[in-house]
Amino acid sequence: MIEHSEAPSSPNRAQSDSGKLIREITDDGESPMEDTRDTSPVTMATLAKRVGVHISTVSRALQEPRQHTTNKTTLIIRELADQLDFQPDATASRLRTRRSRLIGVTVPSLTDPVHATTYEGIDKQALRRGYSTMLSMSANLDDRSPSRANSLIRSRVEGIIIQDTFEGDLLPATLRKRHIPYVMCLRKNDDEVSVAVDDLLGGRLAAEHLAAAGHTEIAIISPDSSVSTGRDRVEGFRRRMLELGTRIDDSRIVPAGFDIASGQRAAETLLDWPKLPTAIFASNDLTAAGIMFRLREAGITIGRDVALVGYNDIEISKHLPVPLTTIASPLHEVGARSLDTLVEAIEGRTPRSLKLTPQLLARESTLAFAPVNA
Repeated sequence: MIEHSEAPSSPNRAQSDSGKLIREITDDGESPMEDTRDTSPVTMATLAKRVGVHISTVSRALQEPRQHTTNKTTLIIRELADQLDFQPDATASRLRTRRSRLIGVTVPSLTDPVHATTYEGIDKQALRRGYSTMLSMSANLDDRSPSRANSLIRSRVEGIIIQDTFEGDLLPATLRKRHIPYVMCLRKNDDEVSVAVDDLLGGRLAAEHLAAAGHTEIAIISPDSSVSTGRDRVEGFRRRMLELGTRIDDSRIVPAGFDIASGQRAAETLLDWPKLPTAIFASNDLTAAGIMFRLREAGITIGRDVALVGYNDIEISKHLPVPLTTIASPLHEVGARSLDTLVEAIEGRTPRSLKLTPQLLARESTLAFAPVNA
């Protein structure tokens, strides 16, 4: 529990008052925001002296999850720490507490911008809270077995964030047996605690956008159904289209992976259909990019002849030859909130699953539709 100098207030009010309180605290002494002459490392003792509180107050303030912060003194300490670029001394903390303060993260691959961006959110939040991270990548394993986390377990991590889970994954059972806390990130698995995007909603948003433009002849490019992200996006899309009066049969679903090459192969399949669909929903931006490249090679104009929607809003999506309409996922926030949720479990609390809200970003790939088959 954070020490309070006064009763907690609402987050908005506390944040708006924090700058004022910093000025009040420093009116009678040096300003923590303006003194740049001291080049010695910024420590918790430095922050405590500047703010005028005990060092234990600073320690607890920096460990509290940001989304839980309402106390004004805590906000002042955090703002000062950010401005002075305070970096926790992880080695000193490990020696003092006899804890590793090390978080393991399993990912399929960091060449995928979705997982790389999410991991960035994890790592930055870990640093803020005095933890370090260690990666284990499963992309090169012959099978996605529990052994993919062996190096993390040997390194005595305090908990593991699982970004690469799939249906039938045995890793959670292994971690439970070893009493190692864990959290699912991006992907869900049964009733395990997870931090993910509401992909059912994301699929619905894509369906509503295409239905509003009059599309009924739609193809879905879907990944392996053992992965919850793709499965939920497709389910949300099909369910909403049915509610709007259009049934999408299984024959309209083309399997594909989460990369550009898979999208190009899926486009080849579509080009072999007797009639090209008027719209395509790809459950990943890289897959959508591959579809776009191949259809353009075939003389199809994306956005005019065929509408195309992707998913996640990775950086490349707005820089494609035809800027891609997509469902934006708050990937960085998913990573940060996953770290906070895991820390709750490490500290003996009972964490809850979180679903973050996606949003539709309409761009040229759906906004100039005039079907080629008309």
